[in-house]
Amino acid sequence: MSVDNPLADEGCMTVEANPHDGTVLLRELLAQPSLHVDTLTPIRDLDRPIRYVYPTELVDPSQYLSGEELILSIGVPVADQPDDSIRRYVETLSRRRVTALLVGLGDLFDEPPPALVRACLELDLPLLAQHAAVPFRRIVDWADSMRIADREVGTRERDLGSLLRWFVAGTLGVGPVETALTECGLADSPVAVCAFTADVHTRVHELVDRYRGRVALLDDRIVALCPQTEQFAAELTASDLVCGVAIAPDAGSMVYAIPEALEALREGIRWRRSVHIEEIATLDGLLAAVPKVRLVPFVHRLLVPLVDHDKLNNAYLVSSLEAFLAPGTDISTAAGQLYVHVNTLRNRLAKIAELTGANPLDETDRTNFRIALWAARNMGMGGGATAAEPGAKPVPRNVIQPSGGRAQL
Repeated sequence: MSVDNPLADEGCMTVEANPHDGTVLLRELLAQPSLHVDTLTPIRDLDRPIRYVYPTELVDPSQYLSGEELILSIGVPVADQPDDSIRRYVETLSRRRVTALLVGLGDLFDEPPPALVRACLELDLPLLAQHAAVPFRRIVDWADSMRIADREVGTRERDLGSLLRWFVAGTLGVGPVETALTECGLADSPVAVCAFTADVHTRVHELVDRYRGRVALLDDRIVALCPQTEQFAAELTASDLVCGVAIAPDAGSMVYAIPEALEALREGIRWRRSVHIEEIATLDGLLAAVPKVRLVPFVHRLLVPLVDHDKLNNAYLVSSLEAFLAPGTDISTAAGQLYVHVNTLRNRLAKIAELTGANPLDETDRTNFRIALWAARNMGMGGGATAAEPGAKPVPRNVIQPSGGRAQL
């Protein structure tokens, strides 16, 4: 789990840092009837991205290309040129990872030179055509409008994700969430909260958009909000999408439904399918359903004193506690991971008991410490990394930042 991201998870994929970056797909260009674009060669991948539309008649535009451009040309580089010159032109575009070449017909030729078609076929560069009656400007304007609209969608997704994160963290009231759900058309019925990994962003949209749902970006996770219907549930289950699902009866319920969905996603990744929170018989699943107000005292009583002591004394109490409480770890193993003597770790555990009044060697108190650590890293009460023993093996846990005796977001 990311230390700075209490809603993230260990080992997660961040494939699309900014999926709505204004990129247009080749299939979208070909599907727009008003542009009158025809294909002159077979296209194996219609999902080729178009990041820029670049009209140019340069024989070698390499210095102006960065990849994934749609080149618009009336054919000056290839008109009345020998076959080897045409081949070099296509090789230049292919080498610069151009998405496609579109030639305007009717100005210099009514049909493209056979050598151009042949070179594009051999080098797998899609060759498109547009008749002279349709100006290139129409393609440029269309691409610009698509790019702006796509970036606006990305902005809305990030804004909704920030709002939900603040709400879960307890720094925002329910009012803005109610307003957001109303604007999304999701205010009058229970909402299915579905968490996904970032690498399926496009596929999530394909599903969610059919049900008029909304997508929110929470760092390296996607949270989709959809009307809770049998049809949506059946289609989600039938798909091969891996996700975690929880139900929010109303806006206020989002405060626990979102952590529940994220927790269910962790199990979904392990089981490679969609998982509902009700399926999870784990301590994490139980804690995800507990209101945050019930967990805050665990953090304040059991972790804040340790963090404050570590800040002043570099005592490594929190990292020692995390190592000691790690699954399948006894005191000798924990001491080995920390590269300290067993007696040193025993002394640190005794200091923890002195500061908190809870003994890490007692089974009940150990459970309470685990709850405190879970709350710190999963419910918006976590911040930066804990100081680690020099040379110690890293322990994959998150803790709170010291802040004058209070947990800090």
